[in-house]
Amino acid sequence: MFKRVFVAGLSAVLLVGVSTAALAQSVDPLLDDRMRAHVTFLASDELEGRDTGSRGFELAAQYVESNFTQLGLTPMGNAERTSWRQPVNFVELTTAAGEITWGGQSFKQTEAVALFPSTVIGAQTLEAEVVFVGHGVVAPSADIDDYAGLDVRGKIVVMLYDMPQGLPSELSAHIQSSRSTTAAERGAVGVLTLLPAQARMAPWGVIMGFLGDPQVKWADAAGVPHTDAEGIKFEGFLSTPMADALFAGAPMTAAQAQTDGSSQRVAGFELPGRMTVNMTTEARPFASPNVVGVLEGSHPQLKNEYVVVMGHLDHVGIDQEAPGEDKIFNGAMDNASGIATMIEVARDLTAGERPKRSVIFLAVTGEEKGLLGSSYFAANPTVPLGAIAGVVNLDMPILTYAFEDIIAWGAEHSTLGPIVRAATSAVGVGLADDPKPEENFFVRSDHYEFVKKGVPSVFLGTGPGGPGAAAGDDFLENHYHKASDEVILPFDWDAAARFAVVNTSIARTIANGERPRWYADSPFTPLFAQGQPTAIRPAN
Repeated sequence: MFKRVFVAGLSAVLLVGVSTAALAQSVDPLLDDRMRAHVTFLASDELEGRDTGSRGFELAAQYVESNFTQLGLTPMGNAERTSWRQPVNFVELTTAAGEITWGGQSFKQTEAVALFPSTVIGAQTLEAEVVFVGHGVVAPSADIDDYAGLDVRGKIVVMLYDMPQGLPSELSAHIQSSRSTTAAERGAVGVLTLLPAQARMAPWGVIMGFLGDPQVKWADAAGVPHTDAEGIKFEGFLSTPMADALFAGAPMTAAQAQTDGSSQRVAGFELPGRMTVNMTTEARPFASPNVVGVLEGSHPQLKNEYVVVMGHLDHVGIDQEAPGEDKIFNGAMDNASGIATMIEVARDLTAGERPKRSVIFLAVTGEEKGLLGSSYFAANPTVPLGAIAGVVNLDMPILTYAFEDIIAWGAEHSTLGPIVRAATSAVGVGLADDPKPEENFFVRSDHYEFVKKGVPSVFLGTGPGGPGAAAGDDFLENHYHKASDEVILPFDWDAAARFAVVNTSIARTIANGERPRWYADSPFTPLFAQGQPTAIRPAN
Protein backbone atom coordinates (compact mmCIF):
# COMPACT_ATOMS: atom_id res chain seq x y z
CA MET A 1 0.00 0.00 0.00
CA PHE A 2 2.82 2.37 0.83
CA LYS A 3 5.36 3.53 -1.69
CA ARG A 4 8.83 3.30 -0.20
CA VAL A 5 12.00 4.62 -1.84
CA PHE A 6 15.21 2.68 -1.32
CA VAL A 7 18.70 2.80 -2.78
CA ALA A 8 18.39 1.88 -6.44
CA GLY A 9 19.46 -1.53 -7.61
CA LEU A 10 18.69 -3.60 -4.50
CA SER A 11 15.54 -5.41 -3.53
CA ALA A 12 13.49 -3.90 -0.72
CA VAL A 13 13.88 -6.84 1.62
CA LEU A 14 17.65 -7.07 1.18
CA LEU A 15 18.13 -3.34 1.48
CA VAL A 16 16.20 -2.94 4.71
CA GLY A 17 18.46 -5.43 6.41
CA VAL A 18 21.71 -4.14 4.91
CA SER A 19 21.07 -0.42 5.24
CA THR A 20 19.70 -0.65 8.76
CA ALA A 21 22.90 -2.38 9.79
CA ALA A 22 24.99 0.20 7.91
CA LEU A 23 23.13 3.04 9.57
CA ALA A 24 23.56 1.43 12.97
CA GLN A 25 27.32 1.30 12.40
CA SER A 26 27.37 5.04 11.60
CA VAL A 27 25.52 6.05 14.77
CA ASP A 28 27.51 7.56 17.64
CA PRO A 29 27.42 4.82 20.31
CA LEU A 30 26.51 7.44 22.94
CA LEU A 31 23.67 8.94 20.91
CA ASP A 32 21.02 6.56 22.19
CA ASP A 33 22.05 7.39 25.78
CA ARG A 34 21.80 11.12 25.07
CA MET A 35 18.37 10.71 23.46
CA ARG A 36 17.21 8.75 26.49
CA ALA A 37 18.56 11.44 28.83
CA HIS A 38 16.87 14.29 26.96
CA VAL A 39 13.47 12.57 26.88
CA THR A 40 13.75 11.39 30.48
CA PHE A 41 14.35 14.92 31.76
CA LEU A 42 11.84 16.72 29.53
CA ALA A 43 9.10 14.16 30.31
CA SER A 44 9.82 13.89 34.04
CA ASP A 45 7.13 14.61 36.62
CA GLU A 46 9.21 17.56 37.84
CA LEU A 47 8.36 19.41 34.61
CA GLU A 48 4.64 18.86 35.22
CA GLY A 49 3.72 18.34 31.58
CA ARG A 50 5.42 21.54 30.27
CA ASP A 51 2.19 23.51 29.86
CA THR A 52 2.64 26.84 28.08
CA GLY A 53 3.56 29.53 30.61
CA SER A 54 4.08 27.07 33.46
CA ARG A 55 6.99 26.46 35.81
CA GLY A 56 7.63 23.16 34.04
CA PHE A 57 7.86 24.86 30.66
CA GLU A 58 10.35 27.34 32.12
CA LEU A 59 12.55 24.45 33.27
CA ALA A 60 12.31 22.88 29.81
CA ALA A 61 13.29 26.19 28.20
CA GLN A 62 16.33 26.45 30.48
CA TYR A 63 17.30 22.91 29.50
CA VAL A 64 17.20 23.73 25.79
CA GLU A 65 19.15 26.95 26.36
CA SER A 66 21.80 25.03 28.28
CA ASN A 67 22.22 22.55 25.44
CA PHE A 68 22.37 25.32 22.84
CA THR A 69 25.06 27.04 24.89
CA GLN A 70 27.13 23.86 25.25
CA LEU A 71 26.91 23.24 21.50
CA GLY A 72 28.24 26.71 20.67
CA LEU A 73 25.15 27.96 18.88
CA THR A 74 24.46 31.69 18.67
CA PRO A 75 21.36 33.13 20.36
CA MET A 76 18.66 34.10 17.86
CA GLY A 77 15.72 35.05 20.06
CA ASN A 78 16.06 38.64 18.85
CA ALA A 79 17.55 40.36 15.83
CA GLU A 80 20.50 41.55 17.90
CA ARG A 81 21.43 37.92 18.72
CA THR A 82 21.74 38.63 22.44
CA SER A 83 19.10 36.26 23.82
CA TRP A 84 18.03 32.66 23.31
CA ARG A 85 14.45 33.68 24.07
CA GLN A 86 11.84 35.25 21.88
CA PRO A 87 9.23 36.47 24.39
CA VAL A 88 5.63 35.71 23.42
CA ASN A 89 2.70 37.40 25.13
CA PHE A 90 -0.49 35.37 25.42
CA VAL A 91 -4.04 35.99 26.55
CA GLU A 92 -6.46 33.34 27.72
CA LEU A 93 -9.90 34.47 26.58
CA THR A 94 -13.20 33.45 28.17
CA THR A 95 -16.76 34.28 27.14
CA ALA A 96 -18.18 35.73 30.35
CA ALA A 97 -21.64 36.49 28.94
CA GLY A 98 -23.41 36.36 25.59
CA GLU A 99 -26.82 36.75 24.02
CA ILE A 100 -28.20 36.93 20.48
CA THR A 101 -31.51 38.56 19.67
CA TRP A 102 -33.32 37.64 16.44
CA GLY A 103 -36.94 38.15 15.43
CA GLY A 104 -37.96 39.20 18.91
CA GLN A 105 -36.46 36.07 20.48
CA SER A 106 -33.49 35.92 22.82
CA PHE A 107 -30.91 33.13 22.62
CA LYS A 108 -28.49 33.03 25.55
CA GLN A 109 -24.93 31.79 25.80
CA THR A 110 -24.68 28.10 26.84
CA GLU A 111 -28.46 27.66 26.52
CA ALA A 112 -28.94 28.13 22.77
CA VAL A 113 -25.73 29.53 21.32
CA ALA A 114 -22.00 28.98 21.80
CA LEU A 115 -20.19 32.27 21.29
CA PHE A 116 -16.44 31.78 21.26
CA PRO A 117 -14.29 34.29 23.15
CA SER A 118 -13.84 37.41 21.04
CA THR A 119 -10.61 39.19 20.28
CA VAL A 120 -12.54 42.30 21.36
CA ILE A 121 -11.87 42.26 25.10
CA GLY A 122 -14.66 43.57 27.34
CA ALA A 123 -18.30 44.20 26.50
CA GLN A 124 -19.51 44.74 22.94
CA THR A 125 -22.82 45.12 21.13
CA LEU A 126 -23.19 44.53 17.41
CA GLU A 127 -26.28 44.85 15.22
CA ALA A 128 -26.16 43.77 11.58
CA GLU A 129 -27.89 42.03 8.70
CA VAL A 130 -27.28 38.32 8.20
CA VAL A 131 -26.29 36.38 5.06
CA PHE A 132 -26.20 32.60 4.64
CA VAL A 133 -23.07 31.75 2.59
CA GLY A 134 -23.46 27.99 2.09
CA HIS A 135 -20.19 26.31 3.03
CA GLY A 136 -18.40 29.67 3.11
CA VAL A 137 -15.68 28.34 0.82
CA VAL A 138 -13.57 30.08 -1.80
CA ALA A 139 -11.33 27.63 -3.68
CA PRO A 140 -10.26 28.89 -7.12
CA SER A 141 -8.47 25.64 -7.94
CA ALA A 142 -11.81 23.83 -7.57
CA ASP A 143 -13.88 26.61 -9.17
CA ILE A 144 -15.77 27.24 -5.91
CA ASP A 145 -16.81 30.69 -4.68
CA ASP A 146 -19.67 30.57 -2.20
CA TYR A 147 -19.56 34.37 -1.88
CA ALA A 148 -20.24 35.00 -5.58
CA GLY A 149 -23.16 37.40 -5.93
CA LEU A 150 -23.39 37.99 -2.16
CA ASP A 151 -22.60 41.27 -0.39
CA VAL A 152 -21.44 40.52 3.17
CA ARG A 153 -19.76 43.83 3.94
CA GLY A 154 -20.61 44.86 7.50
CA LYS A 155 -22.82 41.79 7.90
CA ILE A 156 -22.88 38.57 9.88
CA VAL A 157 -22.37 35.40 7.85
CA VAL A 158 -23.89 32.03 8.65
CA MET A 159 -22.24 28.93 7.19
CA LEU A 160 -22.48 25.17 7.20
CA TYR A 161 -20.04 23.14 9.26
CA ASP A 162 -19.54 20.56 6.52
CA MET A 163 -17.18 21.06 3.60
CA PRO A 164 -17.90 20.57 -0.12
CA GLN A 165 -17.19 17.11 -1.44
CA GLY A 166 -14.29 16.40 -3.81
CA LEU A 167 -11.59 18.71 -2.44
CA PRO A 168 -8.18 17.18 -1.68
CA SER A 169 -8.13 16.37 2.03
CA GLU A 170 -5.26 18.71 2.99
CA LEU A 171 -6.71 21.60 0.99
CA SER A 172 -10.14 20.96 2.50
CA ALA A 173 -8.67 20.98 6.01
CA HIS A 174 -6.87 24.27 5.35
CA ILE A 175 -9.96 25.93 3.89
CA GLN A 176 -12.17 24.73 6.74
CA SER A 177 -9.79 26.19 9.32
CA SER A 178 -9.54 29.53 7.50
CA ARG A 179 -13.17 30.21 6.57
CA SER A 180 -13.40 33.04 9.10
CA THR A 181 -10.42 34.68 7.45
CA THR A 182 -12.17 34.32 4.08
CA ALA A 183 -15.26 35.99 5.56
CA ALA A 184 -13.14 38.80 7.01
CA GLU A 185 -11.47 39.42 3.66
CA ARG A 186 -14.93 40.01 2.20
CA GLY A 187 -15.91 42.49 4.90
CA ALA A 188 -17.98 40.35 7.27
CA VAL A 189 -18.07 41.28 10.96
CA GLY A 190 -19.29 38.03 12.50
CA VAL A 191 -19.35 34.30 11.72
CA LEU A 192 -21.92 31.78 12.96
CA THR A 193 -21.79 28.10 12.07
CA LEU A 194 -24.64 25.58 11.79
CA LEU A 195 -24.19 22.18 13.35
CA PRO A 196 -23.73 19.26 10.95
CA ALA A 197 -26.98 17.53 10.07
CA GLN A 198 -26.21 14.48 12.20
CA ALA A 199 -25.83 16.70 15.29
CA ARG A 200 -29.18 18.51 14.98
CA MET A 201 -30.80 16.34 17.63
CA ALA A 202 -27.77 16.02 19.91
CA PRO A 203 -28.26 17.44 23.42
CA TRP A 204 -26.97 21.01 23.45
CA GLY A 205 -25.28 20.48 26.81
CA VAL A 206 -23.12 17.76 25.26
CA ILE A 207 -22.17 20.04 22.37
CA MET A 208 -21.30 22.87 24.77
CA GLY A 209 -18.88 20.46 26.43
CA PHE A 210 -16.81 20.66 23.25
CA LEU A 211 -17.34 24.35 22.48
CA GLY A 212 -17.30 26.13 25.83
CA ASP A 213 -13.60 26.11 26.73
CA PRO A 214 -11.45 29.23 26.99
CA GLN A 215 -9.22 30.02 24.01
CA VAL A 216 -5.62 31.21 23.97
CA LYS A 217 -4.17 33.70 21.47
CA TRP A 218 -0.81 35.36 21.21
CA ALA A 219 -0.99 39.11 21.73
CA ASP A 220 0.94 42.20 20.73
CA ALA A 221 2.81 44.40 23.18
CA ALA A 222 -0.42 46.24 24.02
CA GLY A 223 -2.18 42.97 24.87
CA VAL A 224 -4.36 42.92 21.75
CA PRO A 225 -5.05 39.31 20.74
CA HIS A 226 -3.85 38.21 17.31
CA THR A 227 -6.29 36.89 14.74
CA ASP A 228 -5.94 35.97 11.09
CA ALA A 229 -9.56 37.06 10.66
CA GLU A 230 -9.08 40.77 11.23
CA GLY A 231 -12.43 42.53 11.47
CA ILE A 232 -14.44 39.54 12.71
CA LYS A 233 -15.89 40.64 16.05
CA PHE A 234 -17.34 37.30 17.13
CA GLU A 235 -17.72 33.67 16.09
CA GLY A 236 -19.88 30.85 17.34
CA PHE A 237 -22.14 27.84 16.80
CA LEU A 238 -25.92 27.86 16.72
CA SER A 239 -28.19 25.41 18.50
CA THR A 240 -30.93 23.71 16.48
CA PRO A 241 -33.74 25.93 17.91
CA MET A 242 -31.84 29.09 17.06
CA ALA A 243 -30.90 27.84 13.60
CA ASP A 244 -34.53 26.99 12.89
CA ALA A 245 -35.65 30.44 14.04
CA LEU A 246 -32.96 32.12 11.94
CA PHE A 247 -34.10 30.37 8.74
CA ALA A 248 -37.83 30.92 9.28
CA GLY A 249 -39.12 32.64 6.13
CA ALA A 250 -35.90 31.92 4.20
CA PRO A 251 -35.75 30.08 0.83
CA MET A 252 -34.99 26.85 2.72
CA THR A 253 -35.13 25.69 6.31
CA ALA A 254 -32.05 25.19 8.44
CA ALA A 255 -32.65 21.44 8.37
CA GLN A 256 -32.74 21.45 4.57
CA ALA A 257 -29.54 23.48 4.38
CA GLN A 258 -27.77 21.21 6.86
CA THR A 259 -28.94 18.01 5.14
CA ASP A 260 -28.24 19.18 1.59
CA GLY A 261 -24.91 20.70 2.60
CA SER A 262 -23.62 17.38 3.89
CA SER A 263 -23.49 15.99 0.34
CA GLN A 264 -23.69 18.88 -2.12
CA ARG A 265 -23.10 22.58 -2.55
CA VAL A 266 -25.80 24.94 -1.31
CA ALA A 267 -26.24 28.45 -2.71
CA GLY A 268 -26.29 31.35 -0.27
CA PHE A 269 -28.94 34.00 0.32
CA GLU A 270 -29.83 36.88 2.62
CA LEU A 271 -31.77 36.04 5.77
CA PRO A 272 -34.75 38.27 6.55
CA GLY A 273 -34.02 40.44 9.56
CA ARG A 274 -31.33 42.04 11.70
CA MET A 275 -29.39 40.36 14.48
CA THR A 276 -28.18 41.91 17.72
CA VAL A 277 -25.25 40.33 19.52
CA ASN A 278 -24.25 41.26 23.07
CA MET A 279 -21.24 39.58 24.61
CA THR A 280 -18.43 40.08 27.10
CA THR A 281 -14.96 38.57 26.81
CA GLU A 282 -12.53 38.41 29.71
CA ALA A 283 -8.78 38.05 29.28
CA ARG A 284 -5.98 36.63 31.44
CA PRO A 285 -2.51 37.64 30.20
CA PHE A 286 0.57 35.46 30.58
CA ALA A 287 3.86 34.90 28.76
CA SER A 288 6.01 32.03 27.52
CA PRO A 289 9.06 32.14 25.23
CA ASN A 290 10.21 30.48 22.06
CA VAL A 291 13.84 29.32 22.38
CA VAL A 292 15.96 30.04 19.31
CA GLY A 293 19.58 29.37 18.36
CA VAL A 294 21.47 29.44 15.07
CA LEU A 295 24.47 27.73 13.52
CA GLU A 296 25.97 30.15 11.01
CA GLY A 297 26.54 28.72 7.57
CA SER A 298 29.92 28.43 5.91
CA HIS A 299 29.14 29.90 2.48
CA PRO A 300 29.75 33.67 2.15
CA GLN A 301 26.39 34.26 0.44
CA LEU A 302 24.23 31.27 1.41
CA LYS A 303 24.90 31.81 5.11
CA ASN A 304 22.35 34.63 4.84
CA GLU A 305 19.69 32.03 4.04
CA TYR A 306 18.27 29.79 6.77
CA VAL A 307 16.93 26.30 7.23
CA VAL A 308 14.69 26.00 10.29
CA VAL A 309 14.77 22.75 12.28
CA MET A 310 12.02 22.97 14.86
CA GLY A 311 9.81 21.20 17.36
CA HIS A 312 7.34 22.22 20.03
CA LEU A 313 8.61 22.25 23.59
CA ASP A 314 5.24 22.50 25.32
CA HIS A 315 2.71 19.82 26.17
CA VAL A 316 -0.66 19.94 27.94
CA GLY A 317 0.40 20.06 31.57
CA ILE A 318 -1.72 18.70 34.43
CA ASP A 319 -5.37 17.67 34.20
CA GLN A 320 -6.90 17.21 37.63
CA GLU A 321 -10.02 15.72 36.04
CA ALA A 322 -8.13 12.97 34.21
CA PRO A 323 -9.11 9.42 35.22
CA GLY A 324 -6.76 7.54 37.54
CA GLU A 325 -4.19 8.74 40.03
CA ASP A 326 -1.69 10.13 37.51
CA LYS A 327 -2.74 13.64 36.51
CA ILE A 328 0.50 14.71 34.80
CA PHE A 329 0.55 14.52 31.01
CA ASN A 330 4.31 14.15 30.60
CA GLY A 331 4.46 14.27 26.78
CA ALA A 332 7.41 11.92 26.29
CA MET A 333 6.61 11.13 22.67
CA ASP A 334 4.69 14.40 22.23
CA ASN A 335 7.07 16.14 21.96
CA ALA A 336 10.06 15.48 24.19
CA SER A 337 11.22 13.04 21.51
CA GLY A 338 11.10 15.76 18.83
CA ILE A 339 13.04 18.25 20.97
CA ALA A 340 15.61 15.58 21.81
CA THR A 341 16.04 14.91 18.09
CA MET A 342 16.45 18.62 17.36
CA ILE A 343 19.18 18.97 20.00
CA GLU A 344 21.09 16.02 18.59
CA VAL A 345 20.77 17.30 15.01
CA ALA A 346 22.31 20.54 16.28
CA ARG A 347 25.11 18.59 17.97
CA ASP A 348 25.97 16.67 14.81
CA LEU A 349 25.90 19.74 12.55
CA THR A 350 28.12 21.76 14.90
CA ALA A 351 30.61 18.91 15.29
CA GLY A 352 31.25 18.33 11.58
CA GLU A 353 31.76 20.53 8.56
CA ARG A 354 29.37 23.44 8.79
CA PRO A 355 26.60 23.44 6.18
CA LYS A 356 26.50 26.21 3.60
CA ARG A 357 23.24 27.76 4.77
CA SER A 358 22.71 28.80 8.34
CA VAL A 359 20.48 26.51 10.41
CA ILE A 360 18.03 27.87 12.97
CA PHE A 361 17.02 25.55 15.81
CA LEU A 362 13.62 26.61 17.09
CA ALA A 363 11.85 25.19 20.16
CA VAL A 364 8.40 26.75 20.14
CA THR A 365 5.84 27.28 22.84
CA GLY A 366 2.06 27.14 22.61
CA GLU A 367 1.69 24.38 19.99
CA GLU A 368 -0.92 22.58 22.05
CA LYS A 369 -2.87 25.84 22.35
CA GLY A 370 -3.18 26.14 18.58
CA LEU A 371 0.27 26.40 16.93
CA LEU A 372 0.72 29.74 18.65
CA GLY A 373 4.49 29.94 19.21
CA SER A 374 5.19 29.05 15.60
CA SER A 375 2.51 31.49 14.45
CA TYR A 376 4.23 34.23 16.45
CA PHE A 377 7.69 33.43 15.08
CA ALA A 378 6.39 33.23 11.49
CA ALA A 379 4.75 36.63 11.96
CA ASN A 380 7.74 38.08 13.84
CA PRO A 381 10.81 36.20 12.59
CA THR A 382 14.18 37.16 13.99
CA VAL A 383 15.62 36.93 10.47
CA PRO A 384 13.98 38.23 7.27
CA LEU A 385 11.11 35.92 6.38
CA GLY A 386 12.25 35.75 2.76
CA ALA A 387 15.62 34.42 3.91
CA ILE A 388 14.05 31.25 5.34
CA ALA A 389 14.62 28.63 2.64
CA GLY A 390 12.79 25.72 4.23
CA VAL A 391 11.42 24.27 7.45
CA VAL A 392 11.79 20.79 8.96
CA ASN A 393 9.34 20.14 11.80
CA LEU A 394 9.86 17.34 14.34
CA ASP A 395 6.63 16.51 16.14
CA MET A 396 5.84 13.28 17.97
CA PRO A 397 7.95 10.70 16.16
CA ILE A 398 6.84 7.27 17.40
CA LEU A 399 10.08 5.77 18.72
CA THR A 400 8.92 2.40 20.02
CA TYR A 401 10.13 0.24 17.11
CA ALA A 402 12.95 -0.23 14.62
CA PHE A 403 11.56 1.98 11.87
CA GLU A 404 12.23 1.12 8.23
CA ASP A 405 11.01 4.34 6.68
CA ILE A 406 9.88 7.84 7.56
CA ILE A 407 6.95 10.01 6.51
CA ALA A 408 7.54 13.57 5.31
CA TRP A 409 4.13 15.22 5.39
CA GLY A 410 4.05 17.99 2.79
CA ALA A 411 6.86 16.49 0.69
CA GLU A 412 4.58 16.22 -2.33
CA HIS A 413 4.02 19.98 -2.47
CA SER A 414 7.58 21.17 -3.09
CA THR A 415 11.07 20.13 -4.11
CA LEU A 416 11.65 19.30 -0.45
CA GLY A 417 10.19 15.92 -1.47
CA PRO A 418 13.14 14.77 -3.61
CA ILE A 419 15.55 16.55 -1.27
CA VAL A 420 14.26 14.52 1.69
CA ARG A 421 14.21 11.37 -0.43
CA ALA A 422 17.88 11.84 -1.37
CA ALA A 423 18.82 12.49 2.26
CA THR A 424 17.01 9.45 3.63
CA SER A 425 18.32 7.20 0.86
CA ALA A 426 21.86 8.33 1.68
CA VAL A 427 21.49 6.77 5.14
CA GLY A 428 19.51 3.76 3.95
CA VAL A 429 16.01 4.69 5.11
CA GLY A 430 12.88 4.59 2.97
CA LEU A 431 10.38 7.39 2.41
CA ALA A 432 6.73 6.36 2.79
CA ASP A 433 3.53 7.96 1.60
CA ASP A 434 1.14 9.32 4.22
CA PRO A 435 -0.75 6.25 5.51
CA LYS A 436 -3.59 8.33 6.98
CA PRO A 437 -4.31 11.24 4.61
CA GLU A 438 -7.76 11.64 6.15
CA GLU A 439 -6.11 12.81 9.40
CA ASN A 440 -4.67 15.90 7.64
CA PHE A 441 -1.49 15.88 9.73
CA PHE A 442 0.14 18.33 7.30
CA VAL A 443 -2.06 21.18 8.49
CA ARG A 444 -2.02 20.24 12.19
CA SER A 445 1.52 21.00 13.30
CA ASP A 446 3.86 23.97 13.65
CA HIS A 447 5.45 23.95 10.20
CA TYR A 448 2.07 24.91 8.76
CA GLU A 449 2.39 28.44 10.11
CA PHE A 450 5.43 28.77 7.81
CA VAL A 451 3.56 27.19 4.90
CA LYS A 452 0.98 29.96 5.26
CA LYS A 453 3.84 32.45 4.87
CA GLY A 454 4.98 30.77 1.66
CA VAL A 455 7.93 28.79 3.05
CA PRO A 456 8.32 25.19 1.75
CA SER A 457 8.05 22.92 4.79
CA VAL A 458 7.88 19.29 5.82
CA PHE A 459 6.80 17.54 9.00
CA LEU A 460 8.76 14.38 9.74
CA GLY A 461 7.83 11.24 11.63
CA THR A 462 8.65 7.56 11.72
CA GLY A 463 6.89 5.53 9.03
CA PRO A 464 4.50 2.58 8.70
CA GLY A 465 6.99 0.03 7.37
CA GLY A 466 7.39 -3.24 9.24
CA PRO A 467 5.84 -2.85 12.72
CA GLY A 468 5.36 0.89 12.20
CA ALA A 469 1.66 0.97 11.32
CA ALA A 470 0.70 -1.06 14.39
CA ALA A 471 3.00 0.97 16.65
CA GLY A 472 1.54 4.25 15.41
CA ASP A 473 -2.04 3.06 15.84
CA ASP A 474 -1.28 1.82 19.35
CA PHE A 475 0.21 5.13 20.44
CA LEU A 476 -2.57 7.25 18.97
CA GLU A 477 -5.29 5.07 20.49
CA ASN A 478 -3.80 4.43 23.92
CA HIS A 479 -1.28 7.15 24.79
CA TYR A 480 -1.77 10.31 22.69
CA HIS A 481 -2.65 13.20 25.03
CA LYS A 482 -2.90 10.81 27.93
CA ALA A 483 -1.01 10.52 31.20
CA SER A 484 0.54 7.29 29.89
CA ASP A 485 2.73 9.18 27.37
CA GLU A 486 5.76 8.72 29.61
CA VAL A 487 9.34 7.59 29.27
CA ILE A 488 8.24 4.19 30.67
CA LEU A 489 6.71 3.45 27.27
CA PRO A 490 8.72 0.81 25.40
CA PHE A 491 11.08 3.28 23.72
CA ASP A 492 13.55 1.81 21.26
CA TRP A 493 16.53 4.05 21.99
CA ASP A 494 18.51 2.66 19.09
CA ALA A 495 15.65 3.75 16.83
CA ALA A 496 15.65 7.16 18.52
CA ALA A 497 19.34 7.54 17.72
CA ARG A 498 18.76 6.47 14.11
CA PHE A 499 15.95 9.01 13.78
CA ALA A 500 18.35 11.76 14.84
CA VAL A 501 20.90 10.60 12.25
CA VAL A 502 18.25 10.57 9.51
CA ASN A 503 17.16 14.10 10.37
CA THR A 504 20.73 15.34 10.46
CA SER A 505 21.11 14.04 6.89
CA ILE A 506 17.89 15.81 5.89
CA ALA A 507 18.88 19.14 7.46
CA ARG A 508 22.36 19.02 5.97
CA THR A 509 21.06 18.14 2.49
CA ILE A 510 18.61 21.05 2.52
CA ALA A 511 21.24 23.44 3.84
CA ASN A 512 23.79 22.48 1.18
CA GLY A 513 21.56 22.01 -1.87
CA GLU A 514 19.40 24.08 -4.18
CA ARG A 515 16.86 26.27 -2.48
CA PRO A 516 13.51 24.45 -2.16
CA ARG A 517 10.67 25.57 -4.42
CA TRP A 518 6.95 24.96 -4.44
CA TYR A 519 5.60 22.81 -7.24
CA ALA A 520 3.58 24.87 -9.67
CA ASP A 521 0.66 22.44 -9.50
CA SER A 522 0.44 22.25 -5.69
CA PRO A 523 -2.94 23.55 -4.46
CA PHE A 524 -1.04 25.56 -1.85
CA THR A 525 1.07 27.47 -4.37
CA PRO A 526 -1.68 29.90 -5.48
CA LEU A 527 -2.74 30.33 -1.84
CA PHE A 528 0.63 31.17 -0.30
CA ALA A 529 3.42 31.36 -2.86
CA GLN A 530 2.18 33.67 -5.60
CA GLY A 531 5.11 35.41 -7.28
CA GLN A 532 7.70 32.91 -6.07
CA PRO A 533 9.77 30.85 -8.50
CA THR A 534 8.18 27.41 -8.79
CA ALA A 535 9.28 24.00 -10.02
CA ILE A 536 7.70 21.48 -12.36
CA ARG A 537 6.84 18.24 -10.63
CA PRO A 538 8.99 15.41 -12.03
CA ALA A 539 7.20 12.61 -13.83
CA ASN A 540 6.76 9.40 -11.85
